[in-house]
Amino acid sequence: MKNFVRLIQFVAQFVTLGLALAFVISLLAPQWTSRLRGSSAEPAPSAVVEQTQTAKPLPAKPALRTREPGVTFGPHASTNATSTASDAGTITTSYSAAVEAASPAVVSIFVNKIEQQTRQVLVRTDNPNLPPVVPAQMVTNVPTQNLGSGVVVNADGYVLTNHHVVERATNISVGMPDGRSMAAKVIGSDKETDLAVLKLDVWNAATIPIAEKPVAVGDVVLAIGNPFGLDKTVTMGIVSALGRIISPENGEDFIQTDAAVNSGNSGGALVNAYGELVGITSRTYSPSVNGGNVGISFAIPVDRAKKVLDQIIRYGRVIRAWIGVTCRDMPIQPGDPMPVITGGALVTAIDADSPAAKAGLKVGDAITRIDGQWVPNASALRNRESHLEPGSKVTVSVQRDGKQLQFDMTLVEHPQTPARAEQNANANPQPGG
Repeated sequence: MKNFVRLIQFVAQFVTLGLALAFVISLLAPQWTSRLRGSSAEPAPSAVVEQTQTAKPLPAKPALRTREPGVTFGPHASTNATSTASDAGTITTSYSAAVEAASPAVVSIFVNKIEQQTRQVLVRTDNPNLPPVVPAQMVTNVPTQNLGSGVVVNADGYVLTNHHVVERATNISVGMPDGRSMAAKVIGSDKETDLAVLKLDVWNAATIPIAEKPVAVGDVVLAIGNPFGLDKTVTMGIVSALGRIISPENGEDFIQTDAAVNSGNSGGALVNAYGELVGITSRTYSPSVNGGNVGISFAIPVDRAKKVLDQIIRYGRVIRAWIGVTCRDMPIQPGDPMPVITGGALVTAIDADSPAAKAGLKVGDAITRIDGQWVPNASALRNRESHLEPGSKVTVSVQRDGKQLQFDMTLVEHPQTPARAEQNANANPQPGG
């Protein structure tokens, strides 16, 4: 009996010691006791990482729009790359795919031309009534070279560039993306839009994808060109504004962007984030005499460039409609509470036998609408006129002596002025040297 009692005491002491030891372990290393219970109070570090990575899948990046062969003005992009709602949170960290799609069609242009320079010189005279030395002007022809860029827009080798790049050119050399250099000839040139069409003796040339939708303010754009002879240079910006009319004489509107554009970028490609052509780089704005990039540059919209290309290839020139009036901005009347609404283009002269003269317009009329579209000023009238075609029938609304009048007229082709005729004559196809 005594031995049994001692056994019970020994077992009790062992159990008490085991419980005390378990209590100490639960305080110092609780994860050990959790494992003994068959559960995990805290996941392993690798499990935490795995849960974090698989908690929410990232949206897929929108695929680059592919090019389709066989389209007259370059290939259009396919519609299978349209972004979906799942792309809303995607952040683009590289535009290399856009550059890869567009850059094979961007070329460098080197133009040789003759510039006339006038300088003052002193000339000796034998006339006794004149001083022995008199000042005179001497005009000399100086050969110069102009840099520019171009965009191959057709597999047959048609290239769009700027009019001011190839103006008065004696020969033109085009540097291809693959390193080749070849001669080009001018098919036609248009000063108003600052566009020119060149032709290369190539076939199945790489062309640029063409944007199906116009750009919007805030869109990311890339300028690809040949600034300062540094070919294949890419700069990035956004579309700052649309419809900028920078030359009131012709009313052509431009895309404004802050992508860095410098000397040699003229005629290059302005593309969107998919590498699709949205404009042809034309000119920059700079308050300094020496120029330089200040974040304001302009490009010709691609839809306008397509029309110019088609007309130059077909007719050798751009055909524009003509109303036959000379206008200036309507002056704001004193005390006018709504000058923006009561604006318009004030007619200051009317050409004889023009559509305006035949319809009955008079000097002093204020043209306010064409086919119902508001005309706020003279530049807007020129812009509207330049986008119409000869033979178009339009209704012109004018203000005359406080009355609203409407005139129906059929537009004709803009007559060939001496300056325009000389430009077209000089734009005939010629060897590129």
